[in-house]
Amino acid sequence: MDILFYCIVGVLICLVTLSAYFSACETAYTGLNTIRIKNLVYEGHKNAEKAMKNHDEFERLLATILVGNNLVNAAISTLVAVLFSMLFGAIGAVIAFVFSATVILIFGEITPKTLANRNSERYALRFAGSIHIIMVLLSPISWAFTKLSGSLAGRAKNDSEDTPSFTEDELFVMIDEIEEEGTLEKSESELIKSAIQFDDIKVSEIYTPKKNITAADVRITAEEMKVLFKETEYSRIPVYDGTIDRIIGAVHSKDFFSRYVDDSSMQISEIIRPVKFVPENTSIATLLNDLQKAKIHMAIVLDNFGGTLGLVSLEDVLEELVGDIWDESDEVSYPIIEEKDGSFIVLGEANIYQTMERINLKFDAGDFEETKVSSFVSHNIDGIPRKGDLVDLRNMKVIVKSTKGRRVKEARIVPKTEEEILQFDSKTTEEE
Repeated sequence: MDILFYCIVGVLICLVTLSAYFSACETAYTGLNTIRIKNLVYEGHKNAEKAMKNHDEFERLLATILVGNNLVNAAISTLVAVLFSMLFGAIGAVIAFVFSATVILIFGEITPKTLANRNSERYALRFAGSIHIIMVLLSPISWAFTKLSGSLAGRAKNDSEDTPSFTEDELFVMIDEIEEEGTLEKSESELIKSAIQFDDIKVSEIYTPKKNITAADVRITAEEMKVLFKETEYSRIPVYDGTIDRIIGAVHSKDFFSRYVDDSSMQISEIIRPVKFVPENTSIATLLNDLQKAKIHMAIVLDNFGGTLGLVSLEDVLEELVGDIWDESDEVSYPIIEEKDGSFIVLGEANIYQTMERINLKFDAGDFEETKVSSFVSHNIDGIPRKGDLVDLRNMKVIVKSTKGRRVKEARIVPKTEEEILQFDSKTTEEE
């Protein structure tokens, strides 16, 4: 009996270890970060490819783990019942049930799953080879259970195949979480978000309207063109034939002045360079690609009849990714326009703290950590700003006047009267 007792105890220890192994495998592969594993595959980690292959066959893997775990737990319960019946007689069955349940829960389920949940990648890599061997050994059984469960859950499987791994909104949440962990700087996360949204922005959202375009007739004299370049300080000026709806190209300032030094009576038509023509529904990602291929920095936006709607430059496109771009000749100024009703019009790119100081309004930023008016509005409305969106503060209202892409282009700041401030305070007190 002594030899039999020790044999049963030894087998039980092995079975509990196996139960812990299967439980840890299940949790490790269920919570596996596939992006990290793929990165390890690219880096040449010896077990990463095996782990990725196991995860790709997840249904088969899960069936193997569940079959193995249930067989092991059933064997544990049976051997404990035999052992305790030998030791305690008839009451041994009750003791065996309590003992086996406790051992399986603590050592075979809770503890290994907790450890694997904290270190999914490490356990998945460690068990990659061994669980693959078990998958091969139990393949007949797991195949049968996989086919059975697949037929029962066929509809759910088909629905899941049409669902993407994660949506764009979920990707934004992931980026925010990575930023909170400190892996990404705020500027880096904002750049990534801009890149993701880049293809969603249409040319119609960023072009300069026709009425604001500075252009020249192809028959303009060299002297008149020189004056136009000096007054506007533009590096490129569109050229049209008779009407601005018939733009035929653009003149570059460096081409013009290079020729003008040698021949002040030259014809403007001799130095015209081509421009790109695009419909207003073109995405700026497509436009950027086209401009790069053609080595052109300017595009003319056309309406349905071929007339000119506006103009968009390479700089306009890039600003949707990195924000406003200033060169050495640009004077960075943010005017504040006071309206007759006492409100103020400010640019979205303006520093909100300096703006409030200039219009003599007290300003509490709360948990806002940036500086731009546009960012402050987006922070408080928790979404993409639209014309008419309102941020209601104690002593003022900030109203979106116009937008450019996903940023506030102009905002109206409306100071509140004393009566409105009292109403705001009263409403805030009631809500508290």
